[in-house]
Amino acid sequence: MLRWLNIKQLKQKKFAVIISVTMLMITVLTSLNLYTTYTSTKKTIELTIASQAMSTAYAVSNNFNVNMYEEYLNDQDSRDKRLKLEEELHRAKNQTGAIYVYILVKGPLEHPILIADGFPKLDLTTLDDCCKFYKKPIKGFLDNDPFTSRIRDGENGTYIMSGVPITSTKGKVIGSLVVETGVAKVSEMTNEVINHSLTFFIYSGLIILFSFIIFMATQFWYRKEVTSQVGEAEETYQGEFQSMLQTMRSIRHDFINHIQVIQGLLKIGREDRAFEYVNSLSKEVETMELPLKIKHPALYILLQTKWARAQNDKVDMHLLIDDHQFPKINSIDLIKIFSNLIDNAFDATFTLPELDRFISVEATVTPTSYLFKVENIGPTIAEDQLTKIFQVGFSTKIERNGIPRGDGLSIVKQVVNKYSGKISVQSQKNTTCFIVEIPVKS
Repeated sequence: MLRWLNIKQLKQKKFAVIISVTMLMITVLTSLNLYTTYTSTKKTIELTIASQAMSTAYAVSNNFNVNMYEEYLNDQDSRDKRLKLEEELHRAKNQTGAIYVYILVKGPLEHPILIADGFPKLDLTTLDDCCKFYKKPIKGFLDNDPFTSRIRDGENGTYIMSGVPITSTKGKVIGSLVVETGVAKVSEMTNEVINHSLTFFIYSGLIILFSFIIFMATQFWYRKEVTSQVGEAEETYQGEFQSMLQTMRSIRHDFINHIQVIQGLLKIGREDRAFEYVNSLSKEVETMELPLKIKHPALYILLQTKWARAQNDKVDMHLLIDDHQFPKINSIDLIKIFSNLIDNAFDATFTLPELDRFISVEATVTPTSYLFKVENIGPTIAEDQLTKIFQVGFSTKIERNGIPRGDGLSIVKQVVNKYSGKISVQSQKNTTCFIVEIPVKS
């Protein structure tokens, strides 16, 4: 009992560990999924905003007054020309909704220099009103190509800058028109997308959890069903083993008597009679063998045991078994049907003298069903009991050693119902016959 409790506690601990690990995995996977979605969404939005900024830069460039810009480059001391240029860029900024719109040109060491939008001509790595550029060159800018760059500034935040080259009337690149967009906008859009997707993530987590619950419930049901099947099979085979053991004990007892008879005949010098006695024993042993071949292994072993018992207990037993495997019914269920019905037949016919004992067992196959029949000569079952004999615990037999008897027919009934079959009983004139019909599809 203590060992059983320890095993049960170990199983409970193991189950708790499995549940905990699974819940942890669900949490980790859901969080990882959320993080991956957030990162990919943010990256996608950044690329989208960068693309939009590039399109905006091209739109501003197409409407930009290049002649005015060239005039300013030729006379950078003119306040009027600079003011007009800054107003042009300021108007573009308001129209596009960008944070900044400005013009960059290459300075010493190819560092970008801010030309317009009211910023002084300083090295742009020290600017504090617009933005700060990395000291490393911007590749597209140096090659006079369109470019997009992400600029991280610990003080003023992170920016996405997109620029397109400005071409003079003579076809020469004279600077880059740059549009800046703050990444704060990216975070806002990302958070908005995630918030709208939050319901989806919750549903996804619930679906995963629900799937896990279904999986665990299925596993629990399967294990319980297997345990139940194993327990029933063990109970059935234990009963058959006990019956076989009892038969072997009886045979052993008779064998000792036979040896004593042969020994006595030999002592008095009647070797001829001893030889005759041995011949008769040989014929009796041959009758212990099942007189027909049965394809179904489990059914063969069962009927071999019952046949040996019948021969040992002087029961006239007749067998009619079709040459068939009975594949539409589980072996355990087939054994439950025949073992219980045959055992009941033995109990009934044992009440009669040896000469009157009779049992008939049939297993035949039709195109639509299996027909199993067990018949015996013995006491007639009262008509008012015919409807009760399949109830759990009901029995017409006397208790053995104080143990109630009467579960056999209820077990048979359960198996028959499992296959949507029928069981009937006929009992009259000291003959009782149980007929089981199991429907099968051709």
